[in-house]
Amino acid sequence: MLKANIKYLAFDDRKFTLWGIPTITVLIPWIFFAIPLEEYPSVAHQKLPESFIYCAFFWLSNRYILIKLRERFSSLDQALKRIFIQFGFILLITPLVDVIFGLIINSFYGIFQIEELCRTTFFQGAVATIFVSITVLALYEAIYFFYKYKEAIIEKEHLQQAHIQSQLDNLRNQINPHFLFNSLNTLMNLIPTDSDRAMNYLSKLSRFYRYAVGNREQASVPVKTELENLELYSDLLRERFGASIEIKLPEQMQMSGYLPPLSLQMLLENAVKHNIVSRTKPLKIEVSYDEVSHYIWVKNNVQKKIQAVESTGMGLNNIRKRLAFFTQQPIQVLETKTSFEVGIPIIEAPKKGATSNPPNA
Repeated sequence: MLKANIKYLAFDDRKFTLWGIPTITVLIPWIFFAIPLEEYPSVAHQKLPESFIYCAFFWLSNRYILIKLRERFSSLDQALKRIFIQFGFILLITPLVDVIFGLIINSFYGIFQIEELCRTTFFQGAVATIFVSITVLALYEAIYFFYKYKEAIIEKEHLQQAHIQSQLDNLRNQINPHFLFNSLNTLMNLIPTDSDRAMNYLSKLSRFYRYAVGNREQASVPVKTELENLELYSDLLRERFGASIEIKLPEQMQMSGYLPPLSLQMLLENAVKHNIVSRTKPLKIEVSYDEVSHYIWVKNNVQKKIQAVESTGMGLNNIRKRLAFFTQQPIQVLETKTSFEVGIPIIEAPKKGATSNPPNA
């Protein structure tokens, strides 16, 4: 019984074999023995059994050898070596098997002289046999190569997704510890003076961190969800800095599309990190949406600290690498003496695992 060898053939070839052998059986007498179509029915009773025996034997024998070679040479970089070995087998074995089969089959028709056999059928039979063997080899190798190629693409995508996920996990695990420290200081100052504001602040802080560290399987989130989280983060900054910071968010939050989680929050964090935030020099941040380019822009006025914080560019690079998994559109950075602006392209459709629960869930 023909057994499936999906491990080495990449698919269950039993139906393929059962259909392939009869198909080539019918074609061989017509193509290689030059039998006219009008004469085909009269000689079919003789030629088709011969053709079927040849096709079945060489198809199954090549299939068997293919499986054995793939057990030993399974990787794609060994494919050429495997093909050469099998092609060599075809060239060496074909003449011998053709002579033996020819003597056996033609004995039924009264031809016992090997000279007559070689003169009349050997060359045609050899060509037909090589054709069958190479056809079988080509079909199986093409299917196997396509499967391996597809497997490599999927594996590469999984590796990319794992890499992006690890970057996101690192980002979540490294959310600015100064922000947490300052947030706790703000909370500590609010508790004795205004307990209601303190509880409201603590609730928002809790929801923000739940969003930041939760949903670890997600590589992107809806824009609406990211903006809701950004509103939480903005409220935390306003509570901390008061009139020293002005943050303007889009009024309409129903825009479609997706973004890497925490990407907008990171841009606000960078603005606070690198600029003076004071009552005399308030930091102004504006988040806007460009419907034409389908970009979200984060813009802030530039008022660099006297002791400038060294920029490593890790924040923008992190966002670039995560976005590269979804789109080829680049991050845009516009910098002047008075303003710094970053544009993030909105992802049209997420890949698997791209949605997240809202921060107030």
